[in-house]
Amino acid sequence: MRFLILLFSILFLNARLFSQTEKKSLLWEVKTKEGKTCSYLFGTIHAIDETKFYFPKKLEKIASKCDAICLEIAGISSNAPSIEKLMMSDKSLQDLFSKSQMDSIHMWSERYLFMKPKQFDENFGQAKPFLLLQFILKSSLPESIKSYEQVFEETAVKNKQELLGFETVDFQLGLFDKMTLDEQVKMVMEGIRDEKTAKNKFEEMQRVYLEQDLDRLYKMTKDESTTLNRSFLEDRNSDWIPKIEEMTKNKLVFIAVGAAHLAGPEGIIELLIKNGFQVLPIKI
Repeated sequence: MRFLILLFSILFLNARLFSQTEKKSLLWEVKTKEGKTCSYLFGTIHAIDETKFYFPKKLEKIASKCDAICLEIAGISSNAPSIEKLMMSDKSLQDLFSKSQMDSIHMWSERYLFMKPKQFDENFGQAKPFLLLQFILKSSLPESIKSYEQVFEETAVKNKQELLGFETVDFQLGLFDKMTLDEQVKMVMEGIRDEKTAKNKFEEMQRVYLEQDLDRLYKMTKDESTTLNRSFLEDRNSDWIPKIEEMTKNKLVFIAVGAAHLAGPEGIIELLIKNGFQVLPIKI
């Protein structure tokens, strides 16, 4: 499904050599043209089975020695989204879904949200379909999950490090507004009707992530993506490069973002290389 989870990897040298390099690492050191280490890159998976959470001492040590930690969103656990980003003002789910589709949604909500139809309608009646999709996706995850982003936030607080972010919650939610309501409806129904496939895909992505196979993860994400792929991945990668260049001028920064942003021909790693940086894999 679209949990946009992956990693990144590469050698340094030139872009031609890079494009031929097998990418199998989660952690990378970034150096300036002069050879000075200016940042580290780590590819996260936004949700993982708690029993399979991989956070070795070496990774913790490297993150802790940096001046700042940068995530996609700084302090996401304390950032509340604007209500207009979650709710429709002039429509309801009843306007978008057929009666049989709403029956399926109500059956799902009773099973996973423990809400009777009336209670569900009161709480989610005007929710944008993508909000409902998040709950559907969550139901396909293991019972106990862990978040790399939360752990890195806790690391920054513990070590009194500066916590930086590329975007806001509202910006990321705004990306879903670029999808048509029909596209969102289709994704909701696919999620409800094929729970087994969603669970299997999550298990496969989790396995490939732990194998640190960035190329494979990138391909899986591209295969699952909609026409909005550029909005979710490549366009954001391009926006982040000047921010990385600016924030690493005078401080050592540990950058942790979804792995999908690191791999691929327009991933962060290759964009940094094209901008004159050296990027080297670190074995963990």
